[in-house]
Amino acid sequence: MVLRAARKLFVEKGYHAVSIPAIVKDSGVSTGAIYSYFSSKEDLAKQVYEQTLDHFEARFIERVSSSSNTYEKLRAFARLVFEVTEDDPDAMEYMVSIRHEEFITDAVPLCYSEPFRWIQQIVAEGIEKGELKTGDYFLSAVSFTGVIIRAVELRLSGVVKESLLEVGDELITNAWATIKV
Repeated sequence: MVLRAARKLFVEKGYHAVSIPAIVKDSGVSTGAIYSYFSSKEDLAKQVYEQTLDHFEARFIERVSSSSNTYEKLRAFARLVFEVTEDDPDAMEYMVSIRHEEFITDAVPLCYSEPFRWIQQIVAEGIEKGELKTGDYFLSAVSFTGVIIRAVELRLSGVVKESLLEVGDELITNAWATIKV
């Protein structure tokens, strides 16, 4: 409850504009209760970051483990990104739009997070198997995820009006076209 309220406020107002009293008000939890679990606003933000990424990672692993080839794995990733965007836009916006390293001392940028490293690994394996164009696996991963994440950003900002679940197959086809053989 506290983590969700804090995440919502961080997305709406930005980390620096959010105070502990605002989180108290939004969550309905007392100041003392917050400080009994979190030593500071930075600690709370770090927990929000870790919980949000952990939840995404768990779902990602579940989806990808049942996929057999590079295309299916990358498609599973993209579909999950689109689902989270539609079902929990605050979580997705918190992952892609906020510069966590500005207020969490040991936060890594999204492109170095565990899920993105897994995408790099999937792409590297796809190149090795001949399913993808030869080249730098990092740049290929950036090319694929760039299409997906940009669509998310445009959806979150209201530019893309359709649900990403409805237009997802076309986006995935376009992202795949940037890296396939």
